[in-house]
Parts: sequence; C-alpha cells; structure tokens
Amino acid sequence: MPGWHVLRRHVRGSGARAAGFARARMLAAEAFEDRLIKELETIKGEDTAAMRLRIDTLKWLMARRAPARYGEKAEESDARPERPAVVRRVIIDPPDQPS
Repeated sequence: MPGWHVLRRHVRGSGARAAGFARARMLAAEAFEDRLIKELETIKGEDTAAMRLRIDTLKWLMARRAPARYGEKAEESDARPERPAVVRRVIIDPPDQPS
C-alpha cells in the first residue's frame, strides 16, 4: 500500500480522480454514520447513561446533517463576526518520505 503522500500526488494529478476520491470519502462517512446508528439501536433497557449517549449521538448527527435546523443556536448577546465571503484553504504537503 502506498503512503499518503503518494496517494495525494496521484489524486491531485487529475480532476476526475479528485472528484472520485471526494465521493468515496463522502460515502465512507455515510457508511460510518449508518454503522453508528445500528450500534445505537442495540441499546435497550433502563441503562440511563447508555440512553443518554444514544440521544446525544443522534442529536450530534442531526446537527451535522442539518445545522440550520438542528445546530446549536447562537444567543443574541453572542457578538460573533460575520463569516467571510470566501474561505481560502492552503494544504502544505510534507516532503516525500522514502517508502
């Protein structure tokens, strides 16, 4: 299996590969979410801590899926600056490491 630096270089070489990689990462996250929900469904009985964990985890997932509806609401006294119109992301690769 190649290292991450090799994979990143390969993916960056083509827009189609980058789009495919992004889609694969999204599908992996969805599969992980499904697995997490299945695990939560196994919690039964009157274990209060386990049920609280189940509810908190589902609320967390909902906040990530629909942040406008289920995310944490900012209080009126919260004076946060507005979000910038453009966000620039710079990724710096470490130097290639020998395999």
